[in-house]
Amino acid sequence: MTSKSNLYAWILGISSLLIFALATLNGGYANDDHFTVIELIARFGELPRSTQCWQCYHPKLYHLMVATFWNLFGIESDWAKHISAQMFSAVFGVGSLFLMMKFIRTLPFAEYLKLLVFAFIAFNPRFIAISGQATNDAFIIFLGTLNLYALLQVYRKPNLLYSALIIVSLVLGSMAKLNFGVYFIGSVIALVLLSILRKNYSLSLRNGYLGTVVIGILFSATTFFFFNGYARDYRESGKLFTYNTPTYELPHLYLPENTYIPGILSVYSGFFKFHYIDLIKNPHLSYTGKIRQKHMHSHFSQVYGRFYFLGFDNWPHEWRTDNRFITFIGKVSLAVGIVPTLILFIGIFLGIRQLFRDPWSENPMWIYALYIAGYIGFGVLFSLIGRTFVFMKAIYIFPGLLATIVPFLTGNYWISKWIPQKLIIGFYITLFVLYLIPVIHLLGQLAQKM
Repeated sequence: MTSKSNLYAWILGISSLLIFALATLNGGYANDDHFTVIELIARFGELPRSTQCWQCYHPKLYHLMVATFWNLFGIESDWAKHISAQMFSAVFGVGSLFLMMKFIRTLPFAEYLKLLVFAFIAFNPRFIAISGQATNDAFIIFLGTLNLYALLQVYRKPNLLYSALIIVSLVLGSMAKLNFGVYFIGSVIALVLLSILRKNYSLSLRNGYLGTVVIGILFSATTFFFFNGYARDYRESGKLFTYNTPTYELPHLYLPENTYIPGILSVYSGFFKFHYIDLIKNPHLSYTGKIRQKHMHSHFSQVYGRFYFLGFDNWPHEWRTDNRFITFIGKVSLAVGIVPTLILFIGIFLGIRQLFRDPWSENPMWIYALYIAGYIGFGVLFSLIGRTFVFMKAIYIFPGLLATIVPFLTGNYWISKWIPQKLIIGFYITLFVLYLIPVIHLLGQLAQKM
């Protein structure tokens, strides 16, 4: 037992080391510019309006925390600002991994499978990358993970502590990022269904479910409108906030329509085509338009590419590399990533099939399916509205990663009946090496820039 515990600690430790190393070496480079929001708050002492900067429409709790830290400790140099803002994300990233590890260790699966699945998440290059950037993404991933973890504890038995944690995750999420709405809706649906399934209509946080729903809705709605300044903005402009990125009309069902840069051309081509071969041929996104890449028009191709290969999106600009070996690693990563993806789908299918046999009050698979569908649906909706490939991000599903753990373990258990244990372990170790080579290369690249 002790040796297994050590392996969990080693996986968590290696991932944490890489996350904190990235947060230390990264020179403020990020997918989106959240530094301007932080600097406005630090300089003027109030939350900016949604039109004051490109990312100012976001809920701003992360930005407020960092700005308060800067002012409290008198941080003025760009280097110290970058490091401190990135360290907030790193702490939240490690916190998410800790909750996932805690959840995985309680599950009734073979220990080697649980270790492999934990490492699959902990070593994911996109997870490590987003945990080393100064954005609000690592924060909402942590809150989403906390929300589902607490909800699953309440599913087992109503509990005051975990009911309170659900409420906290909803309230903080309403002040952190707009996609908190996915787990907000998921929490309300799950808790109301639980009260019906178990005929428990108590408003007690200690013994029931509905009290958590009522308090969660009231508190998070209040903080959403008033903390974020949306009520103020509505009084002044008639809009809760101004979304500063161009959006488009919904695409045609099957007839292709152009966007100003590559993206969703039609519902059919954008969501029902998966360009596996093209991903392997072109493992980096091209921003010049000189290379025609089919996968830039496919939502799920983009999500897949960004999930399995750190260098896929060539962004931030300072993270780009033309190293041929890293490109080769990317090709192999995208080729072999189809295996765990299919295993996850198998697990989801088996889990949903089991729901037709088990009472929902005894099988939480419906909660996992609800959250998985919610986060996938959010990503699809975002791509439908934004249309361009820059909206097709793997990180939008990361707040719901915990929901994939049991289905993924189920799929791996199913294939373990036919495939030898050593072969399964060897495959995943190979995948982890492919995961981490680009991460280590990036750390070296950033170290040279310092």
